Amino acid sequence: MSTMKMTITILAENTVSKSGLIGEHGFSVLIERGDEKYLFDTSPGASLPHNIKRLDKNLNGLNKIIISHGHYDHTGGLKWAIEQTGEIEVVAHPDMFCEHMALKNKFEFQNSNFKMPVDEVPRYVGCPHTRKELEGLGACFNFIDHTHEIAPGLWFITDTERDPELVPNDFRLVIPEGEYFAPDLIKDDATLLIEGEKSPILILGCAHSGILNILNYVREEMKISELTAVMGGTHLMYSETKDIPRIIDTLEGFSIDLIGVSHCTGMKAAVELAKHFGDRFEMASAGTVFNF
Repeated sequence: MSTMKMTITILAENTVSKSGLIGEHGFSVLIERGDEKYLFDTSPGASLPHNIKRLDKNLNGLNKIIISHGHYDHTGGLKWAIEQTGEIEVVAHPDMFCEHMALKNKFEFQNSNFKMPVDEVPRYVGCPHTRKELEGLGACFNFIDHTHEIAPGLWFITDTERDPELVPNDFRLVIPEGEYFAPDLIKDDATLLIEGEKSPILILGCAHSGILNILNYVREEMKISELTAVMGGTHLMYSETKDIPRIIDTLEGFSIDLIGVSHCTGMKAAVELAKHFGDRFEMASAGTVFNF
């Protein structure tokens, strides 16, 4: 376990914890550990440069940018961030730039492919910047398609085995396959695990893999039995209410001290988590600072 003190600042999120900040559908976190500094996700774009200044933070000396997946609400501020840092390593899954799209209304898939109804054209919700554009600004992409320690005590968790029954039912998300569209499984979904003084901290981008799948992987494959904190987007807004007790039980199995959810968690799920965890629950809104 790491003996370095750590500060995690929520730079961008749907809601704010103090006046003067911008709330924007998306997510961005600054991790400061000893003399190291990491940026996990970059918001849709407007909130990151505004909030980071208001919070008296900056990207000077940033070690890496880490991307949880290629959706616009996590990558929109990437261009601005690279403009601040100059040449910088960007850790992401190889599918980060795939053509993520979304329907206005959810579609119940009967099979892996379906012909798009003529009255609806999906909108592009992927990264608003091209790889070439970002590399021209100084991005040095480190594409990783498996769980890997990207710095001492800092793990990029991705491409893990998923139980389909535990994946959020977000049927709006699609990906083109020839002249058809198929469910977008968000193969580039990634999670960050950071070793802490007591036990690791798990930071989720959106948990498109399914929070239970991620937690099961951490326990069974990484042999981690305790977590100091779980925070970030859980995508529980697309989970059934009946699933929440199982998720709570699984979280309790890790003896967590803090659950700090945000972004795509959804109000109903957040309320249930708050009711159960009490003082151990906190909304990870923009401006919230966690010290470990």
